[in-house]
Amino acid sequence: MMAFEFNIYSAFLLLPFSQAVLFGILLICKTGDKFKISNLLLGIILLMIGIKIAFWMLGFAGWYDSHDTYTSFMFYFPFNTICLIGPLIYFYFLSATNQNFKFKKKHANHIWLPIIWAAVILGKLSIDYILYFPFPKNLYTQFGTKGPLAEIDKTMLFNLISYGSFVYYLLLTFKSFYAYKQYAVQNLSSLENLDFVWLRNILLALGTGLVLMFIYQLINWVTPLSYKADWYSYMFLGVLVYYLGIKGYMFQVATKPALYFTQRAKIDDDQSYEPKVFLDLPVRMSELTKLLDQQKPYLISELTLNQLASMMTLNSGILSRVINTGYNLNFNDFINGYRIKEVLSKIDDQEHKKITLLGIALDSGFNSKATFNRAFKKQMGKTPLEYIKSLEKP
Repeated sequence: MMAFEFNIYSAFLLLPFSQAVLFGILLICKTGDKFKISNLLLGIILLMIGIKIAFWMLGFAGWYDSHDTYTSFMFYFPFNTICLIGPLIYFYFLSATNQNFKFKKKHANHIWLPIIWAAVILGKLSIDYILYFPFPKNLYTQFGTKGPLAEIDKTMLFNLISYGSFVYYLLLTFKSFYAYKQYAVQNLSSLENLDFVWLRNILLALGTGLVLMFIYQLINWVTPLSYKADWYSYMFLGVLVYYLGIKGYMFQVATKPALYFTQRAKIDDDQSYEPKVFLDLPVRMSELTKLLDQQKPYLISELTLNQLASMMTLNSGILSRVINTGYNLNFNDFINGYRIKEVLSKIDDQEHKKITLLGIALDSGFNSKATFNRAFKKQMGKTPLEYIKSLEKP
């Protein structure tokens, strides 16, 4: 038979499969830079999705019905990679949000299911070919191409465990994502290099694609679907590969991960050294205002909560609550408020007639035009240009 039978079904799945392999390899080969762990993990995720797509692609390419080595390959190759994708997404998120991320002993619990999966794959291959090969040629053995354990990883129980694991890790990663967003606005004065949209979208994309496949699987258990009907779920997953591959590669090139975020690096309200209700809140606020007015640390574009707390010889959790409680603001908005005041002061001094607004923004602690415009409009209700024009009106 032909090595690959081209038809509308196999050819349309070949395209996203090739995309997954291409961008998977490109990302893995980028492991020489400082994003190497997240590059590697996203590359592996794409390859795992490509392997999943390959199962239906090769089936429509004639491998399943060829009744030879190709058919045996279809039964024994580990196409069901769902239980691997969940932990990979979780570790990808951790490494994409912390460039100092390293695998540690505490992460070992997350690899037990993949280890069991690998043992099942190797076990069925070894047992079938050691104890039962050559297989009798009948309908049960697909005409001599498989042994009794060949489809153990495609059973209902195995699929339920795989998809259950994926849902668990998807929820765990979403929980970490929202903790990350909270951490960022409470600890970092500049969010320019943090791509929340991509991190959210990769979770939504993978979640939508694989949950749709699970829905097809559930329907198939109740009312068996044709291979052509099931093909659409694989094609939808294939469409997502284009987004994940192209956008994921661009994200790795253009975006810096947060230096400071880890699973434990959150606002430590419950671990601070003072009660949540400050008897001396006005004193703390006065000290903070004095520091900001005299030393102007907000001019440091990458100022963090920890750095400001160190200047005040305070625990970062205490300073965070001073800002949250005393000013009813998060750290990011609080510092940007001082930067806006600096900008307004420079505009009052007519400096915008000597240098550009971007120059004024950079001198005031902002690190990009987009961040400046967004913060200015949020606080003033107008864009910088609209504000200046309003001043010029008689």
